[in-house]
Amino acid sequence: MDWNVSIRNEEVAPAYSTYRDFVLGVATHYAGSRLLEALDLEGLGSDIEIGLSNDFDGYFTTIRNVGDLDQSVRTGYYGQLSLRFATIQLCTAFEVLFDSVSRTYGVSVHNEPEVEATYPTLSNAPILMGNKTIKQIRKLHRMLGLDSVLNYDEVLVKLTSIIEVRNCFVHSAGKVPNERVRTRLIAYAIRYDVGEPIRLTVNHFDDFLHYMLIHVQAFMRAIP
Repeated sequence: MDWNVSIRNEEVAPAYSTYRDFVLGVATHYAGSRLLEALDLEGLGSDIEIGLSNDFDGYFTTIRNVGDLDQSVRTGYYGQLSLRFATIQLCTAFEVLFDSVSRTYGVSVHNEPEVEATYPTLSNAPILMGNKTIKQIRKLHRMLGLDSVLNYDEVLVKLTSIIEVRNCFVHSAGKVPNERVRTRLIAYAIRYDVGEPIRLTVNHFDDFLHYMLIHVQAFMRAIP
């Protein structure tokens, strides 16, 4: 995929470059975790210790060993942890980007109401989205007179679904906290009952990454 995009506003271009570089870095880190999962760790010797720092001797240092790591990989815990961290960073990059763009154009959403969207396959009633970035996206389109696919109701609902996944990881120990969140996750075909832990598939991170990126690029091409 081509990560480069032509941006007319010279103040916004560096913000996109920072976003692109950070997301590529997160992708590289996640690729490294996938590589680690594919290695034969058991052959290294399970008792080999891995110190998390070298500032002090072992007694004062957090120590794990190859056996701990191998067990984590074999049970699938390591893979889920990697997916969680990558998703959190991906959403953080997305939010930081639109904070920067909003500052450039003097857009504040401090007193803005929740964004309303319709998504019939998810709900017959309007869906209300209060995430700051979603509100920034809608207001930027309105104030700048833009028409980009990033502002379509379906896209905002699906972006909210990705952000809700992140929120579950950060705020509710990876579990679906309530019915509203459960319903919103369905927009991205993530189906778990309230109270159940979310388990992402190995493809989810790349799906999230590209869904965000293609719509960010559409927005960047449209801004004046």
